[in-house]
Amino acid sequence: MAEPVAFSPTPRLPTPVKADVPNPTEKTFDFPEAMRQVAAGKKVHKLEWQDRGYFGFLNGAIMSIHKPDGINYQWVVNDGDLSGKDYIVI
Repeated sequence: MAEPVAFSPTPRLPTPVKADVPNPTEKTFDFPEAMRQVAAGKKVHKLEWQDRGYFGFLNGAIMSIHKPDGINYQWVVNDGDLSGKDYIVI
């Protein structure tokens, strides 16, 4: 009969959350609330965009989108943006 093997249990460490993975505890809101947040100087991200390198903000008086390439673009709002209910503040 084989002797039992002794081993130390490996501690369970929390799995790190990637920047592009939605956190299920984050409060989401619709486009009008996103624009209120932007007007208050905050950056908003739409969970549909996946990568958190994308976010909307006010750049002077222009609504802009920052993309992962590091460049800010004018935010051309589309129907998906208007009907979205998955915005968060980042």
